[in-house]
Amino acid sequence: MNSLRIVKGRRGAVGFIILLIALLGGLVMARRQVQAQAGRPNVIFIVVDALRPDHLSGYGYERPTSPNLDAFMASGARFAEATSTSSWTYPSNAAMLTGLMPSHIGVKDWASPPGVVPAERTLLAELLHDAGYQNVGFVTNYFLWPKFGLNQGFDHYDRLNGSERAEDLNQMAFDWLTEHPDAGESQPLFLYMYYYDSHSWYDPPAPYDTLYDSTYTGSLTPELYGHGRSVIAGELVLEPRDVEYLLALYDGEITYWDIHFQQLMDRLAAEGLLENALVVVTSDHGEMFGEHGKWLHGNSLYEEVLRVPLLIRYPGVVAAGRVSDTPVMTTDLMPTVLDLLNLPVPDGLDSLSLKPLLTEEPGAIAERPIYAEMNGEVNPTSISYGVAPRYHLRSIKEGNRKYILAFGVPEENVLYQVEPNSLYEGENIIADYPAQAEDFHYRLYSWFQLPTQFRLIPVMFQE
Repeated sequence: MNSLRIVKGRRGAVGFIILLIALLGGLVMARRQVQAQAGRPNVIFIVVDALRPDHLSGYGYERPTSPNLDAFMASGARFAEATSTSSWTYPSNAAMLTGLMPSHIGVKDWASPPGVVPAERTLLAELLHDAGYQNVGFVTNYFLWPKFGLNQGFDHYDRLNGSERAEDLNQMAFDWLTEHPDAGESQPLFLYMYYYDSHSWYDPPAPYDTLYDSTYTGSLTPELYGHGRSVIAGELVLEPRDVEYLLALYDGEITYWDIHFQQLMDRLAAEGLLENALVVVTSDHGEMFGEHGKWLHGNSLYEEVLRVPLLIRYPGVVAAGRVSDTPVMTTDLMPTVLDLLNLPVPDGLDSLSLKPLLTEEPGAIAERPIYAEMNGEVNPTSISYGVAPRYHLRSIKEGNRKYILAFGVPEENVLYQVEPNSLYEGENIIADYPAQAEDFHYRLYSWFQLPTQFRLIPVMFQE
């Protein structure tokens, strides 16, 4: 108070009043910033490449692959049936961040060579940036590199150069946090982390390389399997014991990632960034280990490559311990995040907000068809040529029935019944239910706006 005693006379009184107004204005502004920060959470958005939900202990897997993820997300919600819109990285991530099906995004070609997400297409990060967020992304995987356009809306977006390990990705984020000690203070933070560990190669570091199979004596090695191309080509034939070992390596990668997931959460907590945070954990697609005669991903629209984990945590808003059995799509994440932040959801999306399934607020989401797609590859120089089929695929799943359309190859069109006690397709029942196959066929035509030649129903469907 001593500093105020120098104020004398009318001019001094006016100066005092101006100073007081300025101080009060500053306090009001500071309070508004605190209130805005308290009301608008940080968003931590984590994608783990090629992560199958049925290999997470929190989804009932017999191996304890993900104890840290399970414990952290116990105070959040889990979706029991989340489906990616495509079976490989680029289109599935583009769909996730735009809320649109891949074929509706406007990318000229997804694979040969890949096109770019149009600049006029609005991504989640752009909408968060407009809402005052500081957007920071750290990614792996070639198809997440900035040249493909998924970095739109980020203030800082960096990628690994050579290494694909979780510890290296975390270190990039930790370095940035060290350089920005005020992150999350004046404006909320959107942190996007894209991990690669559960993607092939399956080569976890010790002790995770032998954690789930220490007795294997066969000839298969991570280097020999690589990205599975020799197995797909029939040059390398795996025996059942080899597949067991391969799965153990895959599970070891998941547990290795889980350790570093916890380290990320610990660092964010130490920085005060988890006190008020919306955390999302999911994957871009699953993985095949010989099911249906397939390996890797980007080769089909079977459930093994479409089912993904989806966990959302936002204490005080998302009901803790909730498990939703309602089928959802990863495209729903864009509108869901916006809705949970009380931000406007754009019109014209192929998705909807899952907020009614996450909170105690009134509202319901009726079951709807679940769609997926992937394009075939005819360019021998393309990176996906050895994996992808030569024809396009589209699928629709409703209830316990799923139909897959193969463009121009009617004998490959299939209809399955997906049983409640099994995630995956079994017997092709298209010959027994031609009317349902025909109905699904027309609905695919409408949803994906397919070329006219695919509107006609093959003769095999006629009753």
